[in-house]
Amino acid sequence: MSRIKWTEKKIAERQKAGYGEGSGSAYNPWLEVFDLSSTGRSRRVWSSKTGRAHHLFSDVEHDIFIAAEWSRSVIDIREQYPLDREITQTIAHNLKIRHPHYPGTQVPTVMTVDFLLTVRTADREDYIALNAKRDEEAEDETSLEKLEIQRSYFQELEIPHHLIYHSRIPKQKIANIYWIRDAQLKTGETEPHAGFYDQLKSRMAGELASYDASDTTPLAAYCASFDARYGVEPGTGLRIARMLIQERALLANLDSPNLANDPVGSFLMTSRAGRLRAVGGKNAV
Repeated sequence: MSRIKWTEKKIAERQKAGYGEGSGSAYNPWLEVFDLSSTGRSRRVWSSKTGRAHHLFSDVEHDIFIAAEWSRSVIDIREQYPLDREITQTIAHNLKIRHPHYPGTQVPTVMTVDFLLTVRTADREDYIALNAKRDEEAEDETSLEKLEIQRSYFQELEIPHHLIYHSRIPKQKIANIYWIRDAQLKTGETEPHAGFYDQLKSRMAGELASYDASDTTPLAAYCASFDARYGVEPGTGLRIARMLIQERALLANLDSPNLANDPVGSFLMTSRAGRLRAVGGKNAV
């Protein structure tokens, strides 16, 4: 339930304050997790891609966010993006659908789309709108009416709009991406010394580049050996490997049920760290 008592004055205040405006690190979502009286599955998740914390209201939104952040073609992620009320009310009228109102009021809701992505393909940038839903919401008439308003809204703007149900999300790939991204430096975390991780990444990249595709040594075993040989804390090598995968310097099969146990020979070492994306078949997300 919202902590905010929605009135026309409150909506005007938030618009003036810049909610729902900006892009990249300067974007302010229309709704934030602090606006809810019960956080439930809501969370704030930091993104190194956008340089800010994202406000996500469900597990489905979180999974979609993780996939969008991983994609090299997605260059900006704006969650809880507000739609123009004049347009949504006109659409609702034309569709003969009652426009949503804030509970207990006659104030028309500022409708939001879960995500507005900016996608770069070749030499152009486009937008894609996404709504995240659980399967059971497919039977909810009110939810479907809201989605129909949004579908028409983005159709008028010529922006692709997609509905993603939780059962259609590739759970194993998302779990692997989450495991990979968890290796990033956390807010407030510092390296043992300047350049520590870059030095180790360079050493590991050099070693893995010489490994044969037929090598069956599990990645975890190789990383444990790496820790011992370079005198670093246990687990450091596996973190370095995940950093290399995050940078696309080390390509992995994201469908794997356990990347740490995959043979070293199944990973592909590239010489263009940070510039490649996993593509095709099993690597695509």
